[in-house]
Amino acid sequence: MADNDVKIPSQAAKPVDLPTNWKAVGGGLAFPLFFVIMFCLCYVSAFHSPMPNQAPIVVVGPASATAPLIDGIEATSGDKFDIVATDSVADAISRIDNRDAIGAIEIGETVTAHIATGAGASTVSVVTGLAHSIADQTGQQVTTVDSAPVTARDSSTVGLFYFLIVCTLGGYLTITVLSQVAPRMRLKEQYAVLAGAAILTPLLAFGITSIFMHAFGASFGEILQLLGIAMVYTFTVGAVSVLLNRLIGQAAIFAVLTVLVFINFPSSGGAIPVSFLPSFWQHIHSFWLGSSAMEPIRSVIYFDGNGAGGHLLVLGAWLVVTLALTGLLVAKQSKKASAH
Repeated sequence: MADNDVKIPSQAAKPVDLPTNWKAVGGGLAFPLFFVIMFCLCYVSAFHSPMPNQAPIVVVGPASATAPLIDGIEATSGDKFDIVATDSVADAISRIDNRDAIGAIEIGETVTAHIATGAGASTVSVVTGLAHSIADQTGQQVTTVDSAPVTARDSSTVGLFYFLIVCTLGGYLTITVLSQVAPRMRLKEQYAVLAGAAILTPLLAFGITSIFMHAFGASFGEILQLLGIAMVYTFTVGAVSVLLNRLIGQAAIFAVLTVLVFINFPSSGGAIPVSFLPSFWQHIHSFWLGSSAMEPIRSVIYFDGNGAGGHLLVLGAWLVVTLALTGLLVAKQSKKASAH
């Protein structure tokens, strides 16, 4: 280097402070605001005061004994119960097993409370409480018969609901991730990945859950039925996510959460039995996606599959309609793209 060469030390470039894009910030904060509002509206409105709401219950015994009791219950409880009278114990138990009643009260030498713990802990409390109230008036003792007992590890009766939540997350999070890492993935490829997730998620969820729940006391055949329903449900959840993502784009997260979380879980009947939900949520329960899986799963595990058929038809309808709408949408978008 020449003596007259002077080396000038380089200076690091100073960071440039760009002005905050408050429009983008406002748009981003819309999501947590939406979450707070929808969570409060849906979950609090459904769960704030669980009590019987036209809960179907059977009173068994001769008309001379049951008629005044039913009149007294209806006079004091308002529209809490939908009471059916019968003189056949077999008929009453059949209604419980077929999911047409939450329980029955038999009037005889003792007052017998026929309960179904698998239908939810809330139903047991109400039926036994009503039986004790009647026994106090008649001076009799109360005996309890459980038609659908649960295992000691699932005394809260919400284990299956947690299983449903995990299957839901496995379905829609799979599509959420794919929409971010592979936004141009073809529909067939999305469905292939989703099918894998729909098989793996219930297997993992049930395997891990069974460590704590002892497989809900289910037989091998019942477990296979449960997994089959859960796999169809998980795939359907993902298919709904695919449809909403392709239909709405970046805003799909709002629609997905509304359909699959904010409406889906409160109306499922998993956390609180459907007969204890407000009327609005009972109506949603009759045709929504979560309940169409929750109720058959519960029926398979605790009620020998009774009462599952109608809900499985609803689940199948969700899947068929979702796949059909997605196919029509993709065909329309492809036709539009080729025209340009």
